[in-house]
Amino acid sequence: MSTLDDVYRRVREHVGTVERDRLGRVRARDFQRFAVAAGESDPLYFDDGAAHAAGLPGAVAPPLYASSLLGWDAGPAEDELRPDGTAGEEVAGLPLAGLRLMGAGQDIDFHSPVCDGADVVRETSIEDVVLKNGRSGPFLVITLLRAFQDEAGTPLLTCRENFIARPQASR
Repeated sequence: MSTLDDVYRRVREHVGTVERDRLGRVRARDFQRFAVAAGESDPLYFDDGAAHAAGLPGAVAPPLYASSLLGWDAGPAEDELRPDGTAGEEVAGLPLAGLRLMGAGQDIDFHSPVCDGADVVRETSIEDVVLKNGRSGPFLVITLLRAFQDEAGTPLLTCRENFIARPQASR
């Protein structure tokens, strides 16, 4: 089994690497379902007329919708998930075998509304990784940068996301 120092060095090699994924077309039905599930009732998400009155081309997605897009597929089967419940794509395919992951917050900058029919592209890069020592031992703080844009290159939102990675607890 690798030490945390080894994992840190391997992850460090990925800093600055950018992966570009075409997520596909956004559909009003999908972002409206998201709005309902999130308890969002703003007419801008459901009513083209209200959106037009606000100077928008039509109904728009709730602001957090785009940052929730990891893909349109059903996702991995339960037996394909890591012990902490995450899938590999959530941490950009980094070599984190044997580590437990925890979300450590996001900073999101909203640039443009996401409209029905937008073809969304996501660029994911590893911005930083830091090896730290805490009360319960060493851990990594990994910062991902996810930039979402439409097919014309118009920035939609930027999400800086932090993860904590630490060794699995012994049983």
